[in-house]
Amino acid sequence: MKKIFAAALSLCLCCAVLSSCGDSDSSSKAESASASASSGDSQNAGGGDVTPTDDTPSGKLLEQFPVSDAAFDPTQGATENMIGRSVLNEGDTSRLAAKLKYALDNPKETTKICFLGDSITQGSSADSSQKQYVNQYKTWWEENVSYYVDVNNAGIGATDSYIGVHRAARDALADQPDIIFIEFINDQDNEFYGACMDSLVRMCLAQENNPAVIILEPTCEDGTSPQNTHLNVAQAYNIPMISYHDAIIPEIDAGNFEWSKLQADVVHPNSAGHTIMAQLLTSFTAKIKDNIDSVSTEVAPFDASTAAPYGDKYAGAAIADRDSEVVETVDEGTFTDVTSFQQFTNGWGTTTGGSIKMKVTAKNIGIIYYMNVDGTYASVDVKVDGESTKLLNADFTGGWGNYAKADEIFTSDEVAEHEVEITVIDDSKPNFQILDMIVS
Repeated sequence: MKKIFAAALSLCLCCAVLSSCGDSDSSSKAESASASASSGDSQNAGGGDVTPTDDTPSGKLLEQFPVSDAAFDPTQGATENMIGRSVLNEGDTSRLAAKLKYALDNPKETTKICFLGDSITQGSSADSSQKQYVNQYKTWWEENVSYYVDVNNAGIGATDSYIGVHRAARDALADQPDIIFIEFINDQDNEFYGACMDSLVRMCLAQENNPAVIILEPTCEDGTSPQNTHLNVAQAYNIPMISYHDAIIPEIDAGNFEWSKLQADVVHPNSAGHTIMAQLLTSFTAKIKDNIDSVSTEVAPFDASTAAPYGDKYAGAAIADRDSEVVETVDEGTFTDVTSFQQFTNGWGTTTGGSIKMKVTAKNIGIIYYMNVDGTYASVDVKVDGESTKLLNADFTGGWGNYAKADEIFTSDEVAEHEVEITVIDDSKPNFQILDMIVS
């Protein structure tokens, strides 16, 4: 039965950051990070002021790997206890072990590693590309496993796992990576993002080459993160989850160092933060490598009967542009411009207001659209099957930069053909760009 997705995705994302690289080098919408600190029921996102009596996974790890008893300089690297409590969920490491063993036994065979994420993954706020955590991990692999490694940095600033699950097939899985790291600080600790991460992880695990899948969890300055929701998914699928959040926040809360030592703003790590993030990942990988003869490397294909913790809502998620078979432009009206921004191309745009009509065959439908700071971008009314389902406002005047935003406009229980009409509301602001449609 059809139902309109009522949650307001236009609300600010985790820490209101939408970690961005947009049209500029501006790093985020982080100015209002503290606004979401008390939202939801995440108990400080599974971290922050965790005490030894806390029986959460974070609390148990903090008891096992307590904070330092004195101040120290984190720019010199993570302590052993920081590394220890970062392994929030060890999970089944057989997939990673199998990929490591194959690379070690076949040193001239190329290992493919993909990092799917937002601007932190993209490398924002690192002083150079060499200092980005993705490239530091690549260097470690070259020096400790095999020089033959191909790393795909599939980070896009200001994106979340809602966009991520829809672009994964195109941007991450098309090259059949052996190892996939997933990082999305822009998610919130709620059911919607649980559904996004659920379908994303499930999609990755189901690939025929049995890739290893690892979630990486950063943090906002106030300790908020989507960590609890992501942990639910990691535990359900028994995959590793590495928490930069749990590595650093307890030390900061204890007064052992200041946030600014590792962070460029309220969410993006500086070069030292990128180094620790990489250290957490390489330490986890190195432990498996160093014990490769005693750990399991027997990998079973993904069991499709495995229960999906959030229902696998976005099964079959994909990007759809002008040439997609599931989107038919019935009447492009004034949306005659072919749009292109970041990796979102072949969309529909107008500079004169007006409307566009499409037919979309899907269960769930969303729009990726262009947020712009110049004051000329429109609000649009979105109708699905003749019923208004969403008002989208692309005006980001005064913001940190232009970026791609996604909103769900329709959700239902079955795949069907739907009529979608998008109309500019105020022709005094005539610009609107549909960068892509997203469907599942």
